[in-house]
Amino acid sequence: MPHDGNGTSLVAEEAQQAPAPHQRTETDRTAPWLPGEVGIWVFVLTDLMMFTAYFAAVMNERGHHGRDFVAGRAAMNTDLGVVNTFLMLTASLCIALAVHAVRESEHHTSRRFLLAAGTCGALFIVAKAIEWSSAVGAGHTPQTNVFFQMYFLLTGMHLLHVIIAMLVLAHMWHTTGRGTAPTGTRRLRFFENGATFWHLTDTLWIVLFTLFYLVR
Repeated sequence: MPHDGNGTSLVAEEAQQAPAPHQRTETDRTAPWLPGEVGIWVFVLTDLMMFTAYFAAVMNERGHHGRDFVAGRAAMNTDLGVVNTFLMLTASLCIALAVHAVRESEHHTSRRFLLAAGTCGALFIVAKAIEWSSAVGAGHTPQTNVFFQMYFLLTGMHLLHVIIAMLVLAHMWHTTGRGTAPTGTRRLRFFENGATFWHLTDTLWIVLFTLFYLVR
């Protein structure tokens, strides 16, 4: 085994200096870095295009059924909408911090942030169930008018996104709790893919909150 002049193993020294397989090297840190994989960004763009078409349809219907939208907007629980927005934004922040912790090999810290994000997501689902129940109890259903038809359709599609994102978060949390920490660029990419999907879900909610709760 080769040694240097002081008798230190060169192989051992190189092994100590080599970066962990799940960490980015100094060269990687200075090079352009697109989080996640190309596939997730194709999905994000496709999903955004689909929802953009729905958002345009909402604005078009607003122009044709102004009274329905005014009455529907007045029936919205804006306070609960604000709470849901806070939960979504907080979850996005926690997920971003969790991914950063994984990059720095701080897996226990990442696990705590993922748990916090999952808690926010679960509370969002509970709040949405309460909101829907209250709306139906007050006689507002998809058959009431165009406003509530669009409201239940789009918030339902968004809720499906949240549920899928929660399943991804659960897998991320389970991965960071294993005996062996997440390793390899592929594993890091998975974490970035999960974070990107949640940020998409967060973005969609902000637009929905604006359309149904704020626009008069």
